[in-house]
Amino acid sequence: MPFKLFQNGNILTAQEVQEYMMNQQMMVFASEAARDASITSPTEGMFVFLKDAERLTVFRNSAWRNF
Repeated sequence: MPFKLFQNGNILTAQEVQEYMMNQQMMVFASEAARDASITSPTEGMFVFLKDAERLTVFRNSAWRNF
């Protein structure tokens, strides 16, 4: 499935939500502390970008790891 860039104000169809948004999520947090406070039960394969460290992390094998 190709990547789709959504803009503010776009009206999304149910099909777009299912096809694109469910597969294209990237959460952005200010820091590890902010991430950990917000995500109390991460799931395997979850990606998160940390602004302060300018780093992409992934949850693998029960821990956050640098990607």
